[in-house]
Amino acid sequence: MIQKTFKLLCFILIISSVASCVCHQTKFGTRTEIYDKKDSLKSLARIKGIKNLDYSDFKPGKFDNGKVAVNYRFLKPKTIEQNKKYPLVLVFHGSGAIGNNNTSQMGVLSKMWLLPENREKYQAYVLSPQFPIRSSNYHLDKSRNVKVSESNEHLDLVLKSIDSLIVNENIDPSRIYMMGFSMGGATTSNAISKRPDLFAAAINVSGISQFDKIDELTKMPIWIVHGSLDTDNFPQSNFKFFEEMKTKGNVFLWEYKDKYHNNILSAELVDEIPKWLFKQSKK
Repeated sequence: MIQKTFKLLCFILIISSVASCVCHQTKFGTRTEIYDKKDSLKSLARIKGIKNLDYSDFKPGKFDNGKVAVNYRFLKPKTIEQNKKYPLVLVFHGSGAIGNNNTSQMGVLSKMWLLPENREKYQAYVLSPQFPIRSSNYHLDKSRNVKVSESNEHLDLVLKSIDSLIVNENIDPSRIYMMGFSMGGATTSNAISKRPDLFAAAINVSGISQFDKIDELTKMPIWIVHGSLDTDNFPQSNFKFFEEMKTKGNVFLWEYKDKYHNNILSAELVDEIPKWLFKQSKK
């Protein structure tokens, strides 16, 4: 009887601990350490399924100002009511997708919006540009002793083109979201630094942060995701950004303690992204 009671108490404590962790994972100012030693077969199968989704609903296009050009794919909501406005999600790719084929940028963070449950519950416009060269480059900030990121005119073209999209589509200007992986995470940091007025929230996955406009981002909801074992983009830049912003901004951090660079996108993360984004809007 005592043994059964002890086991029951242990079970209750474990459940309470998990519930508490989930409750606080998206609270601003918090740094959540996540141990995910081995993705479940179910999780791996879900990510593989997303990678294999047909993306023909993402229609191809090109932004071109006469000096530089950027190809893109654009997904519209499944159904559009003319008197209703919908969020816009901007997705930036990693360096492995640089090119001009207008297909390589279609990774998990873009294709996840094609999942039937997201098409129904989280209807949105999704813009996935493909940069012909690096969209973000890094250099050492000697004062912080971490790498920092900076963008170029290709990002400027994309950001200016969003203003036209807002006019021509049923886009809600108070719900424009940004996210990216690796180089795309860095470009996300660059984009919100260039246009803090434009975005309602941002997710930086395994990127490198920009610091020179940090005081203009204190009202921006920012979610940082990084693996402690990442040796492609060392996590210290994003960790430093979090430390500088945690008491004065709206930022929180998920630190995957046992993940590297290329295995950071889990089923858990994919499921949580739309839930969190759609709670955010510009005041």
